[in-house]
Amino acid sequence: MTAIDARAIKFAPNGRVLTATANTVFPTIPKTVAEAFDNTKPISGWTDLGYVTEDGCTLTPTLATSAFPVWQSAAAAKITITEAGLNFQFALAQWDKDSTELFFGGKWGAKDTTTGLTKMTLPSNPALSEKAFLILWGDLDDVNGLYVPRAMISDRDGLTIGKTDPSILNMTFQSLDAGGKLADVVTTADINGSGSGGGGA
Repeated sequence: MTAIDARAIKFAPNGRVLTATANTVFPTIPKTVAEAFDNTKPISGWTDLGYVTEDGCTLTPTLATSAFPVWQSAAAAKITITEAGLNFQFALAQWDKDSTELFFGGKWGAKDTTTGLTKMTLPSNPALSEKAFLILWGDLDDVNGLYVPRAMISDRDGLTIGKTDPSILNMTFQSLDAGGKLADVVTTADINGSGSGGGGA
């Protein structure tokens, strides 16, 4: 039975969103909050996407089912899972090479020395690329993470370019099957309650 424990109420004042080539193996994550959220210390093989808006990241597990009715009952006799998924959404506040390529789905070319311009072409028939993602969040005590081996962008919000508000790159990604799993959730918290401070992510 779960006991009342205020330490298990979790906020996430710290967070990072990182990406890598699809199926990049789960990295070694620093176990202390001070190290895990020190953006000056890169995680080998992963690209930090920089500033994320204060709303952080939204994780949405999805499930679609189908009920099997029978003659003998008004209630279903069986429910089967027809689709399972995991969507995650975040908004990047930095306008740089990594964030814009992720948002637009194109690649920046080399700078033209004559015109002084660097160009990204947005194809009319885009080929969406798979990426791996690592989302870290935590409070003063614990480090939590979501590792997604394979994901593709599934939605993009409109990009507002204005005088007073920053240009925010808001994206939603959908996890893909990776050998029978969608993602791994990890935590340094004593989630099984074997010691003190048991709170989960």
